[in-house]
Amino acid sequence: MNDTLVVGLDLGSTGIKVLVADKSGAEVLVEQAPTPWKSGRGGTTAMTAGALVGTVRALLESVAEQLIERYGMEARVHAIGVSGMGESGILIDSDGDPLAPAIAWFDPRGSEQLVAIPEALRTQFAGRTGMPLGVQVSVVKLLHLQNQGVDLSGTRWLNLPEFVVTALGGEQAAEYSLASRTGLIDQDTGAPWPEILDYLGVTPDFLPPLTDAGTPLGEACAAWLPGVFVGAKLTVAGHDHLVSAVSTGDFPADRYHVSMGTAEVLLRVLDGPLSFEARTRLADRLINCVRHVEPGRWVLVAGVKTGLLMRRTLQLQGITDRAGRDALDARVMDAPFAGNLPSGDIEVYGARNDDGVLHLTIRGDGADPAEIFSAVLRHGNDEIELLIDAMDREIPAARSSLLTGGWAAMNSVRRARSEILPAVEFSDRAQDTAYGASVFARRLLVPAAVQAADSHSPHQNHSPQHTRIPAVLASAKTQENTMNTLTTLERRALATISTPGGGMLIVAADQRNGMKAVMTDAPDGASSINTDELAQAKADLLRYLGNEAPAILLDPEVALPLVVDDATLRRDTGLVVGMDASGFAMEGGLRRTRYVEGMSARKVRDLGGDAAKMLFYLRPDKLEAEAVVVDEIKRLSAACENEGLLLIVEILVYQLEDESDDDYRDIFPELVRGAAEISVAAGAKVLKLQYPGSAAACVAVTEAAAGVPWAVLSAGVDHETFVGQVRTAVENGASGAMAGRSLWKDSLSVSAAIRRDLLTTRALPRLQELEHIIDAALSGRA
Repeated sequence: MNDTLVVGLDLGSTGIKVLVADKSGAEVLVEQAPTPWKSGRGGTTAMTAGALVGTVRALLESVAEQLIERYGMEARVHAIGVSGMGESGILIDSDGDPLAPAIAWFDPRGSEQLVAIPEALRTQFAGRTGMPLGVQVSVVKLLHLQNQGVDLSGTRWLNLPEFVVTALGGEQAAEYSLASRTGLIDQDTGAPWPEILDYLGVTPDFLPPLTDAGTPLGEACAAWLPGVFVGAKLTVAGHDHLVSAVSTGDFPADRYHVSMGTAEVLLRVLDGPLSFEARTRLADRLINCVRHVEPGRWVLVAGVKTGLLMRRTLQLQGITDRAGRDALDARVMDAPFAGNLPSGDIEVYGARNDDGVLHLTIRGDGADPAEIFSAVLRHGNDEIELLIDAMDREIPAARSSLLTGGWAAMNSVRRARSEILPAVEFSDRAQDTAYGASVFARRLLVPAAVQAADSHSPHQNHSPQHTRIPAVLASAKTQENTMNTLTTLERRALATISTPGGGMLIVAADQRNGMKAVMTDAPDGASSINTDELAQAKADLLRYLGNEAPAILLDPEVALPLVVDDATLRRDTGLVVGMDASGFAMEGGLRRTRYVEGMSARKVRDLGGDAAKMLFYLRPDKLEAEAVVVDEIKRLSAACENEGLLLIVEILVYQLEDESDDDYRDIFPELVRGAAEISVAAGAKVLKLQYPGSAAACVAVTEAAAGVPWAVLSAGVDHETFVGQVRTAVENGASGAMAGRSLWKDSLSVSAAIRRDLLTTRALPRLQELEHIIDAALSGRA
C-alpha cells in the first residue's frame, strides 16, 4: 500500500465522526456514531469516560475493517488529529483515571455555584478570560463537582479531545483554544488565571502544559487499538467550530464562518486580542474573544443554541431520520419565509446561548410542522442579528459569510440565514470539523512546510480543491541559491548569532523608552528612570538572559561600550549593535529612520560588534517615493561588506495616516512580502521582518527573500503568541527569531533583586523554549 492515510476525529455534541483522508487531502471514508450522552431530569446530560472511549473504539474498529478491505492487511493510518466540543471535559486523578463523568456544555447544572462566585471574580471574569460567566464554562461545572463532594486537589482537567488523545496513548496537554473555554485562562498572559485557580483550590498544574493546536503528542499505542492505527502520530486539533474554519483553507478576516451544529457559531478571526474592556462588553452579549487554533490569532465566537432547538423541534414532531427531515425541509420551502400564518400565532424563544430550552407558544390554528420549524428558524435569525450588532460595535462589519455544518445542508436553513448574513456561500463538505482535524493530522507528516487546508468554493463545479504550500527553501546555515552571497567573514558572524542547530536567535535589548515603559514600579513613573539606571537594567538583562542566547542586540547610546569593557558580555555571546536612533521623521507622509549620531560600519566594529542592525521603515506599494530608502539599504549593505561586517536589515511596514484599519489589514501580508523582495534586491543578506500573519504568507516571504535568511521579530506580542508565530515562520522558511519584549517585558524592574529573579525564572525559560522550537523546526526541514 502506497497511500499515506490520516484521520480526523470530531467529538461533536450530537455525533462522533471519524474521517479518513489521503495525503492529498481527498476524503477516503467517513464513519459516525451518536455521542453517548445520558439524559437526566431538567436537561441534565453527561457521559462516562468509558462510554466515550467505547464509542471511539467501535468507530475505529469499523474504520479499520473498511481500510483493510480496501487496501489489504498492510493498511496503516499515519496520523490522527482530534477535535471536539469545548467546555466539557474529564477530571482525572494522578494515575490518569477518570473521577467523574463529562458534563455536557449545555447541561444547566452549576447555577447555584455560579451565583456564589465572589463579586471581585465576577467583575473580572469576562475581561480576563474572554468568556461570559455562565454555567456553560468549565469552571462552573468544576464548582458543581466540588459541591457534590469531588476533591479537586491533586487532580487534572482534560478537555474531551485532550482526554481522547491520552486514551489513544498520547501525552497530556492543554490545547489553547480548548483551554480558553474553561474560564481558567487569562487571555492577556496566555497562562492560567491565578485568582480563579485559588478560588477552586487548585494549582497551575491542574491544567496540563499549554500547547498550540497541532503540536505532536506522541504516538497511538493503546492496547485496544486496531493495528491499523498503532504508531499513528497524535495531536489535539482544538475547538470544533474553530477547526471547521481551518478546513476551508485561508479564511478572510472580514468573513463570518458559521458552523451549524448543536450550537450555531458565528466566528470572526482576529490578528490580536481585543482589550479587557471590549471583551467585557462582548461578554455582556454572550460573545467570547479567545485564542484560535492557528497560533498567534484570536477569534470572536458568538453562539446561539439554534441547532439544539431545531433538533428538539424535530423530535417533538416525531422526525428522527434524514428522510423525515428532508420532507419537512421541502414543505418549509414551499411556503414563504415569513410563513402563511398571522404574525404572533407562533412564538418561539430559547436560542440564546445562556438558555437552550425550547419555548413554544401556539396561539392560532394551522401550526403544522413546517410552520413551527419556520418559526424556529426566524427566531434564530432574530438572536443572530443581536450578536452581529454587538460585534459590529467592536470590529469592522463582515462582508461575506460561509455556512458549514450539518444543519447547513437544509435549504430552509440556507434561505433563513441568507436573510441576515452578508454574501452567503455554503460548504458542500459534510464533515467540516472532522476534515479540519485531518488537516492538523496531515501537518504532523510535513514538518518542513504546513500543508494548506483543503478549500471549497460553490463556483468550482462543486468539487473540493486541494492546494499544497511548497516546501520551504534551504536553511540559514547553507544559504544556497541566494542572489546575495555571504562573504567568509559574514558567514562566520551568522554562525556566531545562531544556535547549534543553525537557527538565528537574538535577544533584542536595544530599546530605550520602550524598556523604561515596562519598568512600572518606578516610584515617579517611567520617565523618571535616568540613563544610569537604564544602563544597569540592560546590564542585568544581558547578565541573566542575553548571555544564555547565541547573541544580544544592544544600543550604542546606553549599553555600549560599558557591557563590553566591564566584561558583562561573555566572550561566547555574539554582539549585534543597533545603528538606528529612537523614533522616526516624517517626509511626504512616509516614515524615515535616523542613525544614532556618529554611527557607521567602522563604529560598530570599534564597539566590538559581530554584526550590525539597521531599521528601515518601508511601504513597498509606494516604491517611487521610497527610492531614498532603497538607496540607503544599498549604500549601507556595501559599507558593511567592505568592513567585513554582517548587516541585519530590519524592515517595518506600517499603516499610513489616511489608510483604514481594514485596508491595512488586508494588504499587510503583501507589504511584508514586498519589503523582503525589495530589500534583497537592494543587497540585504540577512533580514529581520514582522510576522506576516499565516503559514502561507511566511512561504511567500521566504520565496521573496530568494534564499536570504530572515528572522521574525516579536513586535511586543506576548510570549505564547510569539511562540506560535516563530514555529509557523520557521516551519515555512524563516531562519530564526529576534525576541525582545515578548521575552522580558514582564521581567524588568527598578529593583536589581527583582530583575534577577524574574529574568532567571520567567524570561530564561521562554528563551530556552524558543531555541528548542527553532532547532526542532530546522531539523525537520533539513
